[in-house]
Amino acid sequence: MFVPILAYLLDRLPFGNSLQGISRRQLSNLMWQNKAPSWHEYAIINRKWRRHACTACRWLNAVLPKNSSIFEPGCGSGANLLWLGQQGFQRLYGSDISVGALELGQNLASLLSLPLEVWHDDGLNPAHVPTELDGILSVNWLYHIPGASLGAFLARYRCALKIGGYLACDMVTRHYDRVPGNTWHTKDKNLPEEKRRPSEYTLRLDEPEIRCVACRNGFAVVKSTCFTFSRPQRAVYLLRRVE
Repeated sequence: MFVPILAYLLDRLPFGNSLQGISRRQLSNLMWQNKAPSWHEYAIINRKWRRHACTACRWLNAVLPKNSSIFEPGCGSGANLLWLGQQGFQRLYGSDISVGALELGQNLASLLSLPLEVWHDDGLNPAHVPTELDGILSVNWLYHIPGASLGAFLARYRCALKIGGYLACDMVTRHYDRVPGNTWHTKDKNLPEEKRRPSEYTLRLDEPEIRCVACRNGFAVVKSTCFTFSRPQRAVYLLRRVE
């Protein structure tokens, strides 16, 4: 009983989830130099409270040896990969569609003296994916892309993983379907309907659906947890390639 309770608490407490060795002033200067989207400064400063991202990283850290290769499509500024670098991982790769975010990530890696290789690419239709990977990380982006499919994503990246390799991801749950105004963008809730944008949470799946999609695409769900009180409600999954 004690071990499951401890694991549950660790997934929700902020301890050990921050990037070390960078001040707010240094980060602000890099943001200005790289003209990175302002959201990345918020995400890095508040990383310890972004439990869906932190938990996925912690799970990979727990199951993979330090010589593992880890790739994060949609890596943004690379904060998740850099956190993994601070845990001792050396073979870290990422891609993103934002050039400014990638430049910020490279400068952060230099400042923190951490290994990081990133490149410009489309996470849904990538031109380059590393092979023989031990781990893949995908958080906080797939469910923002209109028309995105978890099945298509798993099918595209499965062959990049070694058999027995792990993929950690998060998903907005269908609980959000019951939230008033869930069809509209959260920042537009006080606007007249004709001025509102569609919801930024375009893909929502519950655990049985995740398990079914994973199975169809050669993965098994090893571990999962749901952040019931987050807004929107998110769940995190650790998948393992089984074929």
